[in-house]
Amino acid sequence: MVTNELGNSEKENKTEQQDPVAFFDRVYELYEKAESASGGAVNRFYNIGGFKIRLRFAGDALIPYMTPALAHLETEPFSDPSLTVCLWDSTSTNTIMPPPPWQRNQHHPKRGEIYGFNSDRIHTSFQWGAFALSMLDSDRNLGIYWVETTEQIPYWETGSPLRTIFNVWMNKRGIQLVHAGAVGLPSGGVLLVGKGGSGKSTTALTCLNSELFYASDDYSLIACEPTPTVFSIYNTGKKNADDVDRLPFLAKAITNRDRLSEEKALYFINDHFPEKILTNFPICAVLVPRITGKTDTSLTATSAAAALASLVPSTMIQLPGSGKEACQIMMQVLQQVPCYYLELGTDLAQIPQVIFNLITK
Repeated sequence: MVTNELGNSEKENKTEQQDPVAFFDRVYELYEKAESASGGAVNRFYNIGGFKIRLRFAGDALIPYMTPALAHLETEPFSDPSLTVCLWDSTSTNTIMPPPPWQRNQHHPKRGEIYGFNSDRIHTSFQWGAFALSMLDSDRNLGIYWVETTEQIPYWETGSPLRTIFNVWMNKRGIQLVHAGAVGLPSGGVLLVGKGGSGKSTTALTCLNSELFYASDDYSLIACEPTPTVFSIYNTGKKNADDVDRLPFLAKAITNRDRLSEEKALYFINDHFPEKILTNFPICAVLVPRITGKTDTSLTATSAAAALASLVPSTMIQLPGSGKEACQIMMQVLQQVPCYYLELGTDLAQIPQVIFNLITK
């Protein structure tokens, strides 16, 4: 049993508030204790956005929650990771996280960044929905993810784990995590942008039943150099529970059917359609889905500014650590490719065909 070694005195809190590196180091010490208490590290290795990334677990309790969404990017072990993320929970490792050295209101109200604990080197944020602490030391390329217990991890966290750490680390390398889906062919595809409910998921998931390939329906990595490119990060898909019957070919892939009264349907595409996933492709166009209620699907040309207005707000509000540099990457990508409204009709079979015709014309 590891006890509260950080203490909670006002003097100690004040010191740590002035030094986010010291707080990171203390949490990392706790991770190492948790790793020792659980019998050692369990490593998983991935190629994400072209980078070698190691997930280092203290025990195996978090593995079923954190790895299925990344399964399509898992690789053979390597010894030279570009980024290592240490993951642990208190319950299974019997390693207590002490009370945080900040006040409850000392954080960004939407995104969770902790005021006073963020710098060019250290990122610290807390996700209240998952009750999860995410930290990144950019100098050491070392991240830490902690939760109290796996029982508090919501389904959407399992569908897109470690968003904060990946977002901050990738951004420093010119790659931006965005709230967007992506489908296409190895020669090129489209980025699907828009707020929740606009039709991104329906569009992306429908393409699984076509000639097109799938990269994501909700989050993607994009880069503007040397050419606009999208990278798959999560192989998951989500769909409103009252709308899953429109995609009957996906019925057997729903992982949380017993909880659809409270959750969206969650699909792990790699488990059922591994041959349909592409890890990256050039971006040929950006599409902004719009539900029309009509039968047919069509395209209407629009401006990069309109597409940017559909992409930036939903990305910025969801992802801690997103700032000016994130906007610049998104803007540079959208300025290099044509943008269209995807006028979604009710005949779903037309959607992938319209996209296929656009990217192969």
